[in-house]
Amino acid sequence: MKKLVVIAAVVFAACNSKPETNQPYVEERATVSTEPVKEYSFTDADSAKFKVQLFEQKKSLNYEVKFSYKEAASEKIITLPNMGIMPKPELKKGANDLSCIIGFYDADSIFMEYRLVNVEKGLLGYKHLKEYQVEQPKK
Repeated sequence: MKKLVVIAAVVFAACNSKPETNQPYVEERATVSTEPVKEYSFTDADSAKFKVQLFEQKKSLNYEVKFSYKEAASEKIITLPNMGIMPKPELKKGANDLSCIIGFYDADSIFMEYRLVNVEKGLLGYKHLKEYQVEQPKK
């Protein structure tokens, strides 16, 4: 019985963990995965699928965003701000099931909203939510 409790605690901790520790920034990735690094999807009552995926690019700050709903599909390249650490992108559910917020975690593991992909009145949309600029600390 004790083994079961330990396993459950490990599984619970893994599901609720913050992003991995900050890795030092490198300009280019040594390897680029062909699989999405993050994905959000939802299938509505009409069996129409809404999907957002993030793919790595060679430059470590760049990600390709592929998004689709019904027959509509598009893609964009986004560039995350250089915070001196490797980017930690994230996709989160937006205000409803047919919306997804593209963001990233800062050095303190706080989620920063960046872009929004959503379906409004049956149309697939992409919006800029916020812009970020990293500055050197004042001396």
